[in-house]
Amino acid sequence: MKWDEKNNLFGLLPMILGTIYISVLATIFASIMSFSFASLMAFFLPKNLTNLLNKFMLFLSGVPTVLYAFIAIFLLVPWLNDILDGQGFSILTASFVLSFVILPTITIILFNTFNSTSKKIVFAAKSLGATKEDIFFDIVLKNSKKGILSAIILGFARAVGDTMIALMIAGNSLKIPNSILDSARTLTSHIALINANDYESTTFKAIFLCGLLLLIFSFLTVSSLKIINKEKI
Repeated sequence: MKWDEKNNLFGLLPMILGTIYISVLATIFASIMSFSFASLMAFFLPKNLTNLLNKFMLFLSGVPTVLYAFIAIFLLVPWLNDILDGQGFSILTASFVLSFVILPTITIILFNTFNSTSKKIVFAAKSLGATKEDIFFDIVLKNSKKGILSAIILGFARAVGDTMIALMIAGNSLKIPNSILDSARTLTSHIALINANDYESTTFKAIFLCGLLLLIFSFLTVSSLKIINKEKI
C-alpha cells in the first residue's frame, strides 16, 4: 500500500488506484460529450456541419497529448487553483483534460455505429410518421448496444495507456487518493518517473511489474471486446 524506496517498500496500490480513478472519471466525461456529438452528427445536424465536425474529430485524434497538458497547465490549472484552494493538480483536473484526448475515439466509433443502422428500417419508420427523435431513441439506440459498449471500453483503454497528462497534471502523489481533488500517480507516469540505475534492484523489477499490469489490462480489454461481439445484446 506504500511506495518508499528508502525503506524497501514497493507497493503499487496507490498507482493502481490512481490509474483507475483518473481513467474511469475521464471515460465518464468523454462518454457524455461523445454521445452528444455522435447523436447530433448522425441525425440532427445538417450534412455539411456533420462533415465539418467529423473532420474536426479526426484532427483532434492526431493532436499529441502533451499539447493538451501544456494548455491545461497554463490556462486550466491556475484557474482551478484559485477555486479549489491550490488543488489544481488533481485527479479531477487530469481526468477532465484526459477526456478530450479520448473524446475523438469514442465519438468516431459511436458515429459509425449509429450510421450502421439499416437504412431500410429507418425509411420504413419515416414512412410510418416517426420523427428523428423516435428513430434515434427507439430504433438506433436499441441496435447499437454493442457499438456503444465497444466505444466506451476502447476509450477507457486509451485513457489507461496515456502518460503525459497524468504525468504533468495529476500531481504525482505516492499516497492513496481519498477524493477526486487529491493528487495521484498512474502506472504509466510511475514508469516514466522512476529511474533505476541498478538493473538488479527491486525498484527496477517493480517497474516491469507496472508494465505487466498494463499488459494484463490490455489483454482483458481485447478479450472483453471479443466477448461483446460474440454475444447477443
